[in-house]
Amino acid sequence: MEKNHSKRVLIVDDNNSIRASVAAYLHDKGYAVEEAIDGIQGLEKGLTVAPHIILLDVVMPGLDGFRLCQLLREKGVKAPIIMLTEKAAIEDKITGFAGGADDYLPKPFDIVELELRINALLKRAAEEPVETSADEQIIRHGGLEIDLERYKVTVDGREVSLTPIEFNILKLLATKPGAVYARNDLLNAIWDTSYEGYKRNIDPHVNRLRTKIEANPRKPKYVLTVWGVGYKFNDEL
Repeated sequence: MEKNHSKRVLIVDDNNSIRASVAAYLHDKGYAVEEAIDGIQGLEKGLTVAPHIILLDVVMPGLDGFRLCQLLREKGVKAPIIMLTEKAAIEDKITGFAGGADDYLPKPFDIVELELRINALLKRAAEEPVETSADEQIIRHGGLEIDLERYKVTVDGREVSLTPIEFNILKLLATKPGAVYARNDLLNAIWDTSYEGYKRNIDPHVNRLRTKIEANPRKPKYVLTVWGVGYKFNDEL
């Protein structure tokens, strides 16, 4: 696989052995690697070293991974986050995704699979906006504005911070208001990495997106559920 000298990975894990082995492997693959030994240090480095991607353990003393992920998102960190943990129950995955995680890899894991997932998320995060004319660089529906060139979303003039997956979901739906996307089709369109159980977890991403752009997430105005099928963007705005 190609080297990634310009990409910075932050590894937050209190297990010295796992953290060191992952760091050594990724460093050998050309990544710049930053390490944090707990959630407190992870928060500090997440806000200061500008990581391109974050590998985040869940069970840590002081500040656990779920809360750290949520804090990083609240502070505006948009880098993709992969949760690495023994807590692999579907409820734990839902908690991680709802907190802003982009992927979830149970321990023990294959280091090559981890690298593939890192590459897939970095590819998605680095994708150029779709080719449009100058007038089409900004999508507007009601009070929602999506600036494709600047990767910026505002609602009634208030800027909201979205993860790469959340932004891609919104962009895809808003580009074709009224078009209905099945959950499976939506996943295939926004992310080419699949794994067991993930298809059941598109809903937390959509739910978190709604908490950011909807005045009342329980009665959404923009991203609508098509029961038994999937989602669409409101074409009656």
